[in-house]
Amino acid sequence: MQIIGLALLGFVIWYGFGERTDVTISAFDSHAIVMVLGGSLSAILVSSSGTTTWRTFACLREITPGLGTLDAANDALEAERVQLTELWRDGKRAQAVELAERSSFPAITRMLELVLTRAPGAATHAAFTELQHAELSRWQPSVGNWELLSKLAPSFGMVGTITGMIQMFRTLGEDTNMGSAISLALLATLYGVAFGAGVAGPIGHYLRGLLDERLGVLERCELSVAELIARSSTGSVGR
Repeated sequence: MQIIGLALLGFVIWYGFGERTDVTISAFDSHAIVMVLGGSLSAILVSSSGTTTWRTFACLREITPGLGTLDAANDALEAERVQLTELWRDGKRAQAVELAERSSFPAITRMLELVLTRAPGAATHAAFTELQHAELSRWQPSVGNWELLSKLAPSFGMVGTITGMIQMFRTLGEDTNMGSAISLALLATLYGVAFGAGVAGPIGHYLRGLLDERLGVLERCELSVAELIARSSTGSVGR
C-alpha cells in the first residue's frame, strides 16, 4: 500500500502542474479536487495497511442511515447487559444462561463465565481489558485515519495553492491560463479546509464517539460482573 500511496502522491503533484485549458475562475476546479482528495488518499495509503485502508472507508457506512452497525450493536450490547444482570439478580439463572448462549457478543458470554466461576477482581479486569483492546485494535486505526484526514486535507489544499501560484508566476505577462492558475490557487485551499473541517473532522468525531460508547458498555459489563459476584458471595455467607 505504501508504494501505491507514493505513486498516487507523485501523480497528484504531476497532475497539479498539468496543462490547463480552462481560463475562467469558477466554483469547480478538477485539478484542485484531485490534489486535495488524491493527496489525502495517498497519505492514508502510505500510513496504513490494506486492511486498515479498507476499514477506514468502510466506516462511511456508519454515517449512512440504515447501514451503520456499530451504534446499533452498542445499543444491543447494553440491552443484553441490563437483561442478563436483571435475570441474575432475580434468581432466573437458567434464563440468564440461555441469554448468554444465544448472544452474539463475546462480552455477554464472558460476563456469564466470570459470574459462574466467581472470578476475582483482577481476572475480571483482565478479561474486559482484553475485550477493550480487541475493539481498539479493530476500530482505532480507522478512526485515527479520519482524524488524520481532517488535519492533512488543508495541507494538501496548500499544496494546490502553491502549485497554482507557481503556474501563475510562470504565466505572468501572458494572456493565457492566468485565470485557471488563480482558480487552482484559491480553490485548492477552499476545498482542503472544507473537506478537513466539514467532512473528515466530523466523521472522525462521530466514529470516536461510537468507539468510546462501545468501550463504555464494556466497562459497565465489568462493573455488573463485580456487582453480581459480590451479591452471590454475600448470599452464600448469609446462608
